Amino acid sequence: MTSKLPHRRTRRFSHAPWLLFCAAAAASCGAPAAEPRAAPSSVLLVTIDTLRADRLGCYGHTRAHTPNIDGLATRGVRFERALSVAPLTFPAHVSLMSGTIPPHHGARDNGVFRAVEELDLLAEVLRETGLRTAAFTAAFVLDSQFGLDQGFEEYGDVPQRVMHPKGMLEHRSAAEVNAEAFAWLNTLDESEPFFLWLHYFEPHLPYPPPNERPAALRDHPYDAEVSNADRALGQVLARLEELGRGEETLVVLTSDHGESLGEHGEASHSFFVYQAVLHVPLIFSHASLPAGSTVSSNASLVDVMPTLLELLEIEGPPLPPPARSLAASVRGAASTASSPPPPVYFESLNSLLNYGWAPLQGVTLGDDKYIRAPRAELYDIARDPAELSNLLATDAERARALEEMLVALLAANPGREGAERELSDSDRVRLAGLGYTGAASPAVTENTLADPKDGIERVRKEELILELFNAGRHAEGVGVLRELLEGDPANPVFNSRFGFVQLMQGRFDEAIPYLERSIENGYRVAENVTNLALCFLYTQRLDRARTVFEEALAINAKYLPALFGLAQVHVGQGDPDAARDRLDELLGLWRGGEDPIIAQARQLLATLPR
Repeated sequence: MTSKLPHRRTRRFSHAPWLLFCAAAAASCGAPAAEPRAAPSSVLLVTIDTLRADRLGCYGHTRAHTPNIDGLATRGVRFERALSVAPLTFPAHVSLMSGTIPPHHGARDNGVFRAVEELDLLAEVLRETGLRTAAFTAAFVLDSQFGLDQGFEEYGDVPQRVMHPKGMLEHRSAAEVNAEAFAWLNTLDESEPFFLWLHYFEPHLPYPPPNERPAALRDHPYDAEVSNADRALGQVLARLEELGRGEETLVVLTSDHGESLGEHGEASHSFFVYQAVLHVPLIFSHASLPAGSTVSSNASLVDVMPTLLELLEIEGPPLPPPARSLAASVRGAASTASSPPPPVYFESLNSLLNYGWAPLQGVTLGDDKYIRAPRAELYDIARDPAELSNLLATDAERARALEEMLVALLAANPGREGAERELSDSDRVRLAGLGYTGAASPAVTENTLADPKDGIERVRKEELILELFNAGRHAEGVGVLRELLEGDPANPVFNSRFGFVQLMQGRFDEAIPYLERSIENGYRVAENVTNLALCFLYTQRLDRARTVFEEALAINAKYLPALFGLAQVHVGQGDPDAARDRLDELLGLWRGGEDPIIAQARQLLATLPR
């Protein structure tokens, strides 16, 4: 492990090394510099999951109910063209907190990667310079086990409150996040500067029913959830004012990624890298900054950390390209850079890690956007914001120049070892419950399609299966699943889901070959292995059931259904002491309310002799 250097408050700032790219600098505009005000001493960072920039009032959405976010833009500086590095929550947040792109920090997907200790994360830098630090997150995908808790004195995780795969929606409301944040703020002395990160899950799927939405947005569930997140933000801002901390606090608002909402055939996010999922809001608000200013040049999530540190007058760690401080633009100064800005990097490896298809990587420079794929794409996003006209055939030279920039950028960010988590694939089932369709092991390869564009119809069918099952339309869901399985009989995810359907219908012997095939082909997650063990348990093959339950717990020692199933095996084999140990372990991990299986576990424990 490499040692980390201490950081300190200073008016010097360590700017990132720059790649030399041949392109004209994009212009930025801002209001004239206001009367100098004291620099901020505290920071509130709010990341609103799955928030498209163009669904906010300050970004031109006429139907938006976002007065608090719009107010931040009115009082601060808004970046018109901020981009995420990836349409996935965890990689995007690691980039935000480290100032590095995924090829450097190594976290390329949700659930099987972690933020390695060698990274200098924002909270670590700020804590070392004297700030109190806390984070309160709203979704399992940002659980502390993935490593983003580094540097935080307090890190509020989502408690484990569900047992069943069908209910694996591991998230909580913005109101719950705020309640923990308010309690923490109340513990601070008014002289203590702080860094507080809040993550809201709204407007991520699933959406609340129509009767729980504002009347004006009843038919617009996404906008209704954006409004809910805005309301929660307003409550935090009001609390800071009540505590007398508003004037000192720099507020930074952004998102990890957007949402496709059907564009390019994608219902949600994670698969493609079009603007619908990459264009995110980015607002800096503080009295020392020019109110109502906008910056029109491209920005990236990796620019947030160096910019924030320079605004706080804190020397940060040296960062690889393309990260850069945008503090001068935020302060309203005209650009004096002697070299052109670097391109903005983006990627999605979802298709590679979960399907064995080609990954998507690319860069944006000015108005030009290049996507590397088997059938590469080139867009002028100023003239074609919906990215409907691929210019590759008519402007191959421009595409070639952007490809060279991408190659240089990747060369400057070699892969990092140790970012992939061991023994954590089981958690991908919980991530799938959050709406991420890819839930297969990184070892899964299908190689049935090369270009992800050719696979979107199949991805849509996978999403349809989940929708049908969640709506109780099981026969229709099974029909679609059979169709996919017939077209790709070795697919581990399809075999897993079909085996689970058979298990739920009590066809245990029929389920076993599908579940075994799924595991053999790489889908070794604890939920899937546990389903196979349950089939053996319910058919009284106790020795085999015990072995497979133990395999599931070797993948994830805290997987509650496997603990309960193994306890049942011990009872069947006449070993009450072992059964009691497993049940005590299970109940010690549980943080939820009443649950049928938890009730059964307590009942079983009560019958065992002490």
